[in-house]
This record gives sequence, structure tokens and C-alpha cells, in this order.
Amino acid sequence: MSVKWAIKTVIRDLQYLCNLSLYALTQQKVSAKPQVRYSKEGALAPNHAKPICLFCSYDNESIVRQNVYYYLKQLALAGFDVVFISSSDTISDADLQKLAGYCTRIISRENKGYDFYGWKTGLEQYPQYHAHPGLLLANDSVLGPLFNFSDIIARLENCDADIVGMTDNFRFYPHLQSYFLYCKKPVILSEEFIGFFDQIKVVGFKIAIVRKYEAGFSRLLGQRFRLAALYSLERVLDQIQYLERPKEWIDPTFRLWEPLITEFKFPFLKKSILTRREVSMQEVAAVLAGSSSTFDVGMLADWVAEIAPESRVGSR
Repeated sequence: MSVKWAIKTVIRDLQYLCNLSLYALTQQKVSAKPQVRYSKEGALAPNHAKPICLFCSYDNESIVRQNVYYYLKQLALAGFDVVFISSSDTISDADLQKLAGYCTRIISRENKGYDFYGWKTGLEQYPQYHAHPGLLLANDSVLGPLFNFSDIIARLENCDADIVGMTDNFRFYPHLQSYFLYCKKPVILSEEFIGFFDQIKVVGFKIAIVRKYEAGFSRLLGQRFRLAALYSLERVLDQIQYLERPKEWIDPTFRLWEPLITEFKFPFLKKSILTRREVSMQEVAAVLAGSSSTFDVGMLADWVAEIAPESRVGSR
């Protein structure tokens, strides 16, 4: 790493410590366990021969968007049972009825603790998770799948790792990114997995969530289990020319979204590409069309229309 990036790393870490200290001094009493407003079975009975997906969702307008329903449908078609966990203010009766057709359980919870506390809530509300052959932790911070998803369980199970993600990241500590984490049976039955989620607390400082829980999950579970990313950063960097940043400063889903799709048929697009980088829908549509993606960007119309400048950072 060059001197420039080494200095940037020191500054970043100092900023993190300062912000964390300020957060600790100024935070309101948010440490109480988030209230579960609703937790009921969906229309689909659990099938313990299938892996289970705990799917976290949040929307500023308390709407379940078309792209979320598309993702849930593709998960179901691929062979997952789904537990839907919403931290939006409410779920409408119309959405509850529609979600029931995709899910084995629907949970509405208070918006505290980001997705890791959402998954913790899902494990508590659906303790049968350990009866399934595998567990997928997922959320709606991504759009897709952009390509055929029907073989995803086979790809995950055939990978010789115990925990499989889509992408990895080297910030803070080498770790799998948490928008898509597949844990095989030995993992979800392990003391390490159970203990990790037992100790999760409500934290409202997002970077602390990334450092303590996203990176912390890989750091703890990686002591016993093998981890792998289907689209590992080092593999991607070996095949493309990207010299702007050292790997410790690259979020592949954010910095390398276009080559991931065009060169590797990566099945997701982070929402932050549209909200934080302000890439246009026309540019995204052109990239997808040139990659032979079957994803219909028209289904994003109801979500894109709601993107406001003050909400571009998003909830994740």
C-alpha cells in the first residue's frame, strides 16, 4: 500500500474512533430490545428439506416494492423457504396478503439495530431454522437477481466452504459482505453461530455495525469454518484492470459494479449505486442489456420515484 493510502487508512481509523466516541456520548437510550409488532405464519408451510432464507427489508414509505417481490419469488423458485422480516413502520394489509404467498413467516419489528438485529429477531421468532439444511441471510439492499438464479442452491452447496457469500471485502478485516450469506448445517448448529447472534445488541452507528458485526461474523466464524465468496475480490482484480485503489479500499459492489455484471454475470446491483453514486437508470439499463440480463428495470419505477436527496445514503 502506498504512503497516500496508508495515511488515508490512519485518518479513517481516527475518524471512526472519534465518531464512535461521539456516538457513545450522544446516543439516546436505544439499547432496549426492538419491539416485535407482528409475527405470523405465511400461507406456505415450512419444508424442512429446503434451506431457509431470513430476508430483511426496509422501506422509507413502508411499501414492499416490486423489485422485492421479484427477489422473493426468485428465492422461492430457487428452492428456499423464506421468513420475511420488515423494519418499516408498518406492513399494509395488501402487502401482508401478498407476502403470505411467498413466505413461511412474516415478521414486523421496530427499526433498531439494522439487519443483524433483524436476523437475530428472525432466529428468535423462527427457532425451527436449525431443522433446515442451510440458512441464507439476505436483505433488500440489492436489486436482482439480474441473471438466472435457479442453480444458486447447488452452487452454494457445491462450494467447499461452510459459509458462502457473494462478495468479500478487506476493509477493517477480510470478511464476507452481509447482504447475502449462506451458512451450511454445521454452522447454524454451532456454538459459535448461536453465541454470535445471542450477543448482538442494538447499535445505531452504521460503521460500528460493519466493523463489529459484518466483519466480526467472518472473524469469529472463520476461526472454525471455511469461508468463501463466489465472486471474490482477488479473483475479480486478477481479471480486470483496476488500479485506482488498493484492495483494502475497494467495496466491489460499489466500485466494480459494472465489470462484475458485464464480465462475471454477477446477479445483483447494490441500491447504493443509484442512491449514493447517482448512476442513472439509463446507464444501468444499458449495462444490463449489453450483458443479456433478463432483469426488467421497469419494475424499479415505484422505488426510483421515491429516491430523495436526503435519503440517498439509505438504511444500509
